[in-house]
Amino acid sequence: MNNIIENHITFDYLFAVGDTHGKNLQLASHLLPNVPKESKKAILHVGDFGMGFSSHVGEIDNMAHLDRKLKKANVWLYVIRGNHDNPAYFDSNNLKHQDIAKSDNIILIPDHTILHLQTVENNNLRIYCLGGAVSVDRTNRTPSKGYWWNEIVPRLTEKELEKIPSDIDIVLTHTRPKGVFPVSKNNIWGWLERDHNLEYDLNEELGRISEVFEVLYKRNLKGFTHLYGHFHMSNVDFIGNVKHQLLNIDELIEVKLKQ
Repeated sequence: MNNIIENHITFDYLFAVGDTHGKNLQLASHLLPNVPKESKKAILHVGDFGMGFSSHVGEIDNMAHLDRKLKKANVWLYVIRGNHDNPAYFDSNNLKHQDIAKSDNIILIPDHTILHLQTVENNNLRIYCLGGAVSVDRTNRTPSKGYWWNEIVPRLTEKELEKIPSDIDIVLTHTRPKGVFPVSKNNIWGWLERDHNLEYDLNEELGRISEVFEVLYKRNLKGFTHLYGHFHMSNVDFIGNVKHQLLNIDELIEVKLKQ
């Protein structure tokens, strides 16, 4: 694996949230009306957190402010990268990631990482994290400022695929594999006509993430919950013993797994 992240806190609640696009200060406050402030809460973020649209100094300041707010609310935030996130902040070997890693309650998760979480309902949750996606609107964006050349889902080697454990409980991605909603490109024809490489890149992305899910389907016979974002809609599909849940922009759900 790229990394294994351990956390020995026992959380009272586990949530997941859809794309926030930089509007992250709400993540602590909109939990408060329904959840006791003193309870320990973990939030899984499916990407498009909005990292990289400010200067690096600005990002450090933004994260410090958010970190203070999360601490007051007893919230720990676990974030994978979306296409609207600079991949450098999710690369554990990059100084940008290392600067943000000094935050106590914000954890930016590198691709191909296992996150271990404890909750009052589940002793040891194994969460497989794989970020990335292609920006369909990249022709309207500035390279290295509004989109990044390496934003796509990474291609995993056979050895990397072999290391994915067989007892995953949750899979956290930004986009989705073959056969999972949405399956049509009808709503992006305008972008496809404008960007002649886009269809090739989207098909490449779909192939890469589908390879990962083929491994997950075969090895995780008990099933798992897959959480993703990117498409700015809400949807739940059950395919075999796997629950695929798409989260809309800012959509917050409580994650409850079968015992």
